[in-house]
Amino acid sequence: MVTKTKSKTASEISDIVIDYSNGEFILWFPFNKTDLERVRNLPIRDWDKYKKHWKVPQLAARSLDSLPARWTDTAKKYRLAIENLLINLADDREIDESSDEGKLRPYQKTGVNYLTHAKKAILGDEMGLGKTIQSLTAIINAGLAKNLIVCPATLKGNWERQFLEHFDIQPLIISGTPEKRKEQWKDDNPYKIANYDLLVRDWDHIPREWDSIVADECVYIKNHQAKRTKNLKKLKADYRFALSGFAMENNLQEFHSIMEWVRPEVIPNLFRFRQRYCKLDWAGQIVGYKNKSELQSLTGPFILRRKKSEVAKDLPPKIYSDFPLSMNRDTEAAYEYLSEEFYAWLKTMSGKEKNYHVSVLEKILRLRQFVEFPELVGFDSVSSIKMKWLEETYENVDKLVIFTYFKESAKKIAEHFGGYLLSGDVPQKDRLPIVQAFNSSSKKTVLASTDAGKFGLDITGADTLVHFGYFYNPATMVQREDRIHRIGQTADSCHILRPYINNTIDVGIRNIYMDRLEEAYSFMDGQQEISKTRLTKKDFINLVQGKYERK
Repeated sequence: MVTKTKSKTASEISDIVIDYSNGEFILWFPFNKTDLERVRNLPIRDWDKYKKHWKVPQLAARSLDSLPARWTDTAKKYRLAIENLLINLADDREIDESSDEGKLRPYQKTGVNYLTHAKKAILGDEMGLGKTIQSLTAIINAGLAKNLIVCPATLKGNWERQFLEHFDIQPLIISGTPEKRKEQWKDDNPYKIANYDLLVRDWDHIPREWDSIVADECVYIKNHQAKRTKNLKKLKADYRFALSGFAMENNLQEFHSIMEWVRPEVIPNLFRFRQRYCKLDWAGQIVGYKNKSELQSLTGPFILRRKKSEVAKDLPPKIYSDFPLSMNRDTEAAYEYLSEEFYAWLKTMSGKEKNYHVSVLEKILRLRQFVEFPELVGFDSVSSIKMKWLEETYENVDKLVIFTYFKESAKKIAEHFGGYLLSGDVPQKDRLPIVQAFNSSSKKTVLASTDAGKFGLDITGADTLVHFGYFYNPATMVQREDRIHRIGQTADSCHILRPYINNTIDVGIRNIYMDRLEEAYSFMDGQQEISKTRLTKKDFINLVQGKYERK
């Protein structure tokens, strides 16, 4: 009796052999179009033209599982080791709530362990959970000799305070004249703090090799073409931590730039990234995303993100309250005049001009200013509806933090209530003292701030925040809120008040913000769909009319 054996299908036939050498998986096979196409379709691969083989970084080992290939014993051993490493990084995320960690909360101790083992990772905890103390503890515990903290200029003082308060260490803040900074870069202090701009201005004097680099508010390196981004990526460090309470903003291309600094070996180059994970229109603009689960599989082990609701349950909940406001006859007439002015300008635009969207958003600034204070755009006889609402709210709230995009608005609010002011005009060295004075002040006090105050300041002296004006970027809005919603807040609740004027641009911007907020969290939280909001000319008209609907 003859037993028939099942023949292999074309999809199962493969001559690929996977070996391992010097931190990379090596792919060998006799030339054939089928296997070549399989290898080319891998998310991360490179052709070694000298050794005539394909190679895949060891941390991208999971991407090889889809290949019908024969693994050598050496490759199998290292594949298992890499998988165990990734599993251990996952285990490092588990929090032991019963542990007593002294100054560190259990989830913070978990974060320290994770960073220590990962060495190069994004710490994307929600704002207010102590990313600074976690990253500092990790590098100090490691006993590293050359450490660089890069942060926005406004946060240098906050980092210095954290060093002193928690570790009794005096770091060196790079500042002063060019001659002074040149000497500071040579100083043997093991902990240096510099702002991002100095990566460009002081490039000739910055050491190229460090033991660790911490990039705080890593959205500052989201632009591939920015000189500071390029320079940071040229610096070598065994430990690289990127910190941001909102690691993914409006598109994954920005995420690529950040991850390319943190772990370039687990992400394709930008060209392949766009082709593999981005849906592009005819002009090469990103209109959506694809293969998101694969991207999460590759990069996920090197991102740690916890939510306050999960790990800081003693924090008061955020309570959102919306306040729709109506225009009176004078306000409506003035807004209609500005709108018609905008429509007339928009008709002259084809929509294909260079930086078209930027130009339109700049034109809309007058309408955004109007809904806050009409007098800012020349309507001195038209009263501010939002200001009237704010006066009534002030009577029922002890202390208010009020955020606006415009420094003129912040100044008017601070002057009206006799309160504190934070804006870009306030010197950086004065901002922390202003916040400390507000935190310790008595009741019935106002702190008016532009988005210059959204980074790194612990405004724990109030339990109520007002979004006096809105912004398209969800990261900006959340950063505002988390200035008061953070560890150290002792109030029983955290109120976020959102006044908006019906039938105006307020409504449209709120809807864009809500859409983008959901999109940003969808990637970090592993959901299924993400898209980038692109506005057409009709969208801009609806935006001004307050009729822009959520996608």
